[in-house]
Amino acid sequence: MIKNVLVIYNPTSGIKSNKGMLHKLFNYYSLNKITYELIETKHKNHAQDFCKNNDLSHYHDIIVCGGDGTFNEVVNGLMMNKFNQIPRLGFLPGGTGNSFMHDLGSVDKTKALDKIFQDKSDFLDIIKLTYNNKTTYSFNVVGWGLVTDILILAEKMRFLKGLRYNIASLFYLLIGKGKKIRFSIDNQVFKDDYLFILICNTIHTGKGMKAAPKAKFNDGFLDVISVKSSISLYQLIKLFSQIFSGQHIYSKYVEYHIAKKIELEPANNEILNIDGDAKGFTPVNLEVLNNQLRIIN
Repeated sequence: MIKNVLVIYNPTSGIKSNKGMLHKLFNYYSLNKITYELIETKHKNHAQDFCKNNDLSHYHDIIVCGGDGTFNEVVNGLMMNKFNQIPRLGFLPGGTGNSFMHDLGSVDKTKALDKIFQDKSDFLDIIKLTYNNKTTYSFNVVGWGLVTDILILAEKMRFLKGLRYNIASLFYLLIGKGKKIRFSIDNQVFKDDYLFILICNTIHTGKGMKAAPKAKFNDGFLDVISVKSSISLYQLIKLFSQIFSGQHIYSKYVEYHIAKKIELEPANNEILNIDGDAKGFTPVNLEVLNNQLRIIN
């Protein structure tokens, strides 16, 4: 069967050109008589708008080359698509963080291409967020509190490139304060001062941080990691140093839950960290949609 593939490429994502990786992909398609179309995104939400508003049923696969923000746009577009058939999704690491590619074991470009060539299917859960009578979707992580503050500050320091997240993290580790929040996990209510709450569909966030080492992206559950403000500065720094190995979850200062539905209602409503972008708003309801999209893995 001759396949037709849509390739969505964000040319501004990441710090290096990804055209060599795409060239290998297109050579493979040509050799195997697979037809393809290429869309280079031109502006914010280009990928989302295209995937939302077009009948995609004539595509067998959609291959996305970009970072987590580009992946988020495509996922949101597909989740809002009103046509009958949604193509399978494949991912190529074109960003700086590539959080989801760590879960797929495909941060390396050669390994990512091999996954596409092997053509095996899997499923992906999606997080549905509802706030202010609006709905949006996440495939990776939703964060509240310190993790969002760090993201917002880092975006203001883009001139520092890869160092901006380290500097922003250090700043908030030193001055960050807890915030009052009421949140529920499958109807179990918590109310206290918290530094941050992470709601994860995948193991990794950022540049390979194992924020939720027990998570599986197709198990029908969300992993919830929270830290109260009563933690000392020393213990907080120690916690952040352990997050790349996943050992932080064994700290007595970390609460780890799994859930299907979560509500966040802070004392003061704030922007969220959704898949590495500051957007959305609180109060917010979240729920997991099990095996919502087919992916190549």
